[in-house]
Amino acid sequence: MYPEQGSSASEEAPLEPLPSYGYDWKSRIMANFEGIIPLLLILIIGFFLAAKFNIIGSETPIIGPIVGTLSGKEPMEMLIIGSPSQDLLDVLNANRDIVRYRIKQASDLERNPEDQLVAYDVILLDQSNQTDKTVSKQLGKAIEKFVKSGKKLIVVKDSGIRRPETVDIVGWKATFGDIIPVSCERTINNIPACLQPITVVGRIHRQDIKHPIMKGIEVAPAEEEYALILTTFDVDPIGKEIAYIETRDKKTYPAIVEARLLIGKVIYFNYDPGKTRGIFEATLEYLR
Repeated sequence: MYPEQGSSASEEAPLEPLPSYGYDWKSRIMANFEGIIPLLLILIIGFFLAAKFNIIGSETPIIGPIVGTLSGKEPMEMLIIGSPSQDLLDVLNANRDIVRYRIKQASDLERNPEDQLVAYDVILLDQSNQTDKTVSKQLGKAIEKFVKSGKKLIVVKDSGIRRPETVDIVGWKATFGDIIPVSCERTINNIPACLQPITVVGRIHRQDIKHPIMKGIEVAPAEEEYALILTTFDVDPIGKEIAYIETRDKKTYPAIVEARLLIGKVIYFNYDPGKTRGIFEATLEYLR
């Protein structure tokens, strides 16, 4: 039979629209890209953490730029507690691209010390040029918590060895816990070693040949005739000894000691680090 008049084939069997292959192709690309993003983030964070904890070197090709991007190149924020030498301040002022600093006294930090410390990346405790070497128990515990949260501390010579509220405590352990990598338990003529400054003429010798602080520096100064005049202490290293002082009469004292902590870093200088500019600049880069 013929179709009824007025009807058409298109009315009896409408054509299906052709599939939009372009749309499907774009959707698949976007779906795959969105699935890759979380994996890339996990890999980048993994590389960053591995470099931070020295599992891999941040100088490694490809990894270095990723870590550098994540860690950023902004200067560290440093809080100086005490009165550093002019030599030390000169080094800091010449490295504003690495570190910005602010100076306070321990007495300025008695009120809510944890809240005051949180704004900083590194603390430099240098009371070696002051008669007042005191740090309160509250501030000491705040600094201990600061370090154990992953931040950094530099301690210079006999800084922080006393507490203002007592006269029977000498040394660091009762105030800072186990984060200071040297001990004041040794006595000389029944007097704690950290109460007896010693003036020596000598040079800084590398102990740990792989440590970044002494990279490229075997002895400082390199020439024996330019030996340094240093004030130091006969303290006991209980951490990782990075460098030592050797005097012209061949006596030795710890020079730079690092605490071995799970996270965070503590570097102890048994002399004014401003006397060895290259070593202190390498220390800032290491802590950065």
